[in-house]
Amino acid sequence: MKKDLKKWVILFLLVMGSLGVFNLVSHKGKFEKVSHVSVNTEMFNENQVVYLSYLFKWEGIGTPTLEKVELMKSDGTTIGLEDEPHFVKSFISKVDFGSMEEKEAIKEGLVQSLLPVKGYKADNDYSLALRVQPKYFESDHDISSIRISYKKFGQSHVQNISFDEGIVSD
Repeated sequence: MKKDLKKWVILFLLVMGSLGVFNLVSHKGKFEKVSHVSVNTEMFNENQVVYLSYLFKWEGIGTPTLEKVELMKSDGTTIGLEDEPHFVKSFISKVDFGSMEEKEAIKEGLVQSLLPVKGYKADNDYSLALRVQPKYFESDHDISSIRISYKKFGQSHVQNISFDEGIVSD
């Protein structure tokens, strides 16, 4: 009877240890914003659609798969990009291009090379590209942070990254 109890205790400890290690590994890692770009309010006043890119890199174990990106306004409300796609759209770009007017982005072939966010495997550096309608950004609509939802090892995670400088500058 004691042998059976010892086997069950050892099995229980192995299972719990494995679950603990999996939990630790699945939560280890974070995205880091490497570059930042702000656009002058004058560019938005000219009614130009603008593309902005922000270089990110993944630091950690595993390869996260991006689910969605949400922008957090300075007043604390969220812009779900799926909810307001006519104002702001997000994409993945392999090129960190800073800011560019839409006409120039089309001419450079940048628009054609953009990838969807959902399902992108962030295994290396990548740029989050935003297509922004100028009418949307007024002084109270500046972005203070970004929320990245992703999956890693089958578990969902969320990370907020500060945009201290905002998107719109004076």
